[in-house]
Amino acid sequence: MAKKKLIVKVSSLEDSLAKFKNVWERAENGEKFSLPVEVLSFENASTLMKTLSPKRLELLQMLHALGASSIRQLAKELHRDYSNVHQDVKALNQIGVVLTEDHKYYVSWETIVTEFSLCTKSSPKHHHQRNNTAA
Repeated sequence: MAKKKLIVKVSSLEDSLAKFKNVWERAENGEKFSLPVEVLSFENASTLMKTLSPKRLELLQMLHALGASSIRQLAKELHRDYSNVHQDVKALNQIGVVLTEDHKYYVSWETIVTEFSLCTKSSPKHHHQRNNTAA
C-alpha cells in the first residue's frame, strides 16, 4: 500500500482553481489517476507557517505515532496544557490535516511536504551563481 502524502503549499486562489479545472477536464477525458493527490493551499507563506507551527508539527508527529487519540491523551503525551492542545487540534481538524472519528483524532498522512516559492510575481528574476574557485 502506498504511503499517503499531503502536499501543503502556497498558491493563489486563481492558481488553485486553474489546477482543479485542469484535473477535472483530464478526468472527464478518461485519464486515470493512480492515487488521489491531497493538496492543502495557503494564500501566503506567513499563514502556512502560522498554521503549521513547530508546536503543531510536533502534535502531528505525536498523533501519528499514537494513532487515534483523545485530546486529553495527546496533551498528556506532549506535556502541554489541555486547552492549548485542544485549540491546535481543532484548528488542524478544521483544515483537514487532523481527522476525527468517535471523538478520537488521528492523522492519515505518512508524509507532509511543504512547498513555497521564494520568488514572487513582483520580484526580479535572477540567476544563481556558484563560486567554484579553488583554495
